Amino acid sequence: MDKGQAEIPSLPIPPLDQTLDRYLQTVRPLATDQEYENTVAAVKAFRGDIAGQGHGKDLDRRLREHARACEARGTSWLAEWWDEWAYFTHRDSSTFYVNYYFGFQDDPRMPTQTARAALLVSLALEFRQLIATRTLSPDMARNAPFCMNMYQFLFNYSRIPGLAEDAAVGFPTDTNNHICVVRNGKFYIFETLHLQSEPSSVLSSREIMIQLERIKKMADDDHSIVPKIGILSTGQRDQVGRDRVTLFEAHASNRAHMAKIESSMFVLCLDSTSPSTSQEFSRACWHGDGASRWFDKCFQLIVFANGRAGMNGEHSKMDATPTSRLCRFMIDEAQARPLPDFRNLNAEDLYECASALEKPEPLKFVSNAALDRAVADAHVCFRKTVEAHEMVPTEFKGYGKGLIKAFKMSPDAYVQMALQLAYYRKHGELVATYESAATRKYRHGRTETARSCSIESKAFCEAMDNPEMSLKARAAACRAAVARHAQYTAWAVDGQAVDRHLLGLRLIRKTEEEVPPMFTDPVFTRSCRWRLSTSQISDDCFIAYGWGEVVPDGYGCAYMVKETELYFCVTSLRLGSKEFGQHIVDALEEMRFMFEETTAGDDEFDVVAKLVWIVVVVVVVVDTVVAGSDNEREWDAIEVFEPAERGASPK
Repeated sequence: MDKGQAEIPSLPIPPLDQTLDRYLQTVRPLATDQEYENTVAAVKAFRGDIAGQGHGKDLDRRLREHARACEARGTSWLAEWWDEWAYFTHRDSSTFYVNYYFGFQDDPRMPTQTARAALLVSLALEFRQLIATRTLSPDMARNAPFCMNMYQFLFNYSRIPGLAEDAAVGFPTDTNNHICVVRNGKFYIFETLHLQSEPSSVLSSREIMIQLERIKKMADDDHSIVPKIGILSTGQRDQVGRDRVTLFEAHASNRAHMAKIESSMFVLCLDSTSPSTSQEFSRACWHGDGASRWFDKCFQLIVFANGRAGMNGEHSKMDATPTSRLCRFMIDEAQARPLPDFRNLNAEDLYECASALEKPEPLKFVSNAALDRAVADAHVCFRKTVEAHEMVPTEFKGYGKGLIKAFKMSPDAYVQMALQLAYYRKHGELVATYESAATRKYRHGRTETARSCSIESKAFCEAMDNPEMSLKARAAACRAAVARHAQYTAWAVDGQAVDRHLLGLRLIRKTEEEVPPMFTDPVFTRSCRWRLSTSQISDDCFIAYGWGEVVPDGYGCAYMVKETELYFCVTSLRLGSKEFGQHIVDALEEMRFMFEETTAGDDEFDVVAKLVWIVVVVVVVVDTVVAGSDNEREWDAIEVFEPAERGASPK
């Protein structure tokens, strides 16, 4: 796990002129001619081209001094700001606007709920031990290791709500070996070691299954009225912070119970529901009933009554690469191992096995009138937010990355252009579009924004709806747009895009200093207000994936690029997610027809297409990640999910 970590370079700061030039290119399709002229003037002033001005050079100098100080401490210049700016001061609900989810492929053996849960838990414990012993092989991009810093937050970590700002707390892994289980809104814990002093005395999957069966029976037989405190993690963050105080004031024991949840390895949700449709499954993984969850935990493993399973991840300290690798490990290993079962044990052996295990401990939260009101209010807010959202999963079976590669284009960039065309046709305009690109090739790197809307993407969208444009001209426009996005993505992966540098320049400014006009320019605000927030993951172990929109008038669009199919999940506050999904499908079908018609029977591209393809080959340089095994999986240079960071508007 530590292999090559000491040699990982620091996150770079691009040259100021380069950032400003690239910024101007990205905002051109979002501005009118007059607006763009004003933006150019603001950038010139910031750059120092206008006498008596030039905030940019001084801010850039100070940012580089800050970077050198951070490097001396062994961290990134952005890391110490990122958690606070992107997450902890964000006050909207984490459940709906920060957390993300994966839906696992079904186990073909159709296991019972507790059998599948026990096996997944057992494998999660194995993965945790690989991290604890530093024997997990590092994530790799080709032959270069990725920074593994985020893995320390995968287990025994919790987000802690506060007033105005949240925090994060990690708990010692050697003394906190318990799992929190929630069912029917009731919380339980059980230890995973027979002897706390012996890390090797881990419960077997059969023993874990026995404990889960015990918890199911305890929860289902318990008809007492208890406060369903899980719902308190779903609201606006200031309210969540106030409700935490209310919970602790209701009874002295509640603080100790909450400490057990927060210090646990992770939360296991044993749902009593059986989602069947893709929409039911996605919503159950995204938010469920709100009460049988704790959304501030590092991750929640969710197993349903019908044996389906998924995961919900808290995002502030981790992007999704660690959790997706954990999920891949659990799913792959589960397929290769027998399901736990105790039906073949006689009564005497079963009793002996069960009696050797400590009985799971119920966390009996005590309520009062104030806590009852807080829980009731949280339920009302939760239901309103659920009802306000449209979530529409769309499975496109027409083709996948196999055919896109046959067209000699980057699959991810190709899909991004389909999203651009879909948005253009639905809304009649293009907007700032976010895609997350991993910067983990650098120490403590997280993500950079790959700006999908470009001059070339606008030309492509306009060409597709121009009846005077030939198919070949439209195809050439599409190839140019795909190549441009592939180029920008490569810049982002290399830390050479614009958003993180511009953020650093804003954050290094002292509060008493004048705000440079470039940062008050309406076009600047528009260019980082992500009305289309996107990201992809390409892994056959997932059949669902998504998150919420990041601005009220925007879409969250998660997608998966598989060999022969594509998956999209569009979420919005009733902007027409189903219609947008259909526009995506229509765009993909039209693009396929266009490229099949323009390349049919012709092994040679025209001059423009040749040049475009050369650019694609040159710039898409990080297209595989080796996730700790000999198996390579294509990631097309894109980070596995981070919904858009806040920019000018809350995430």
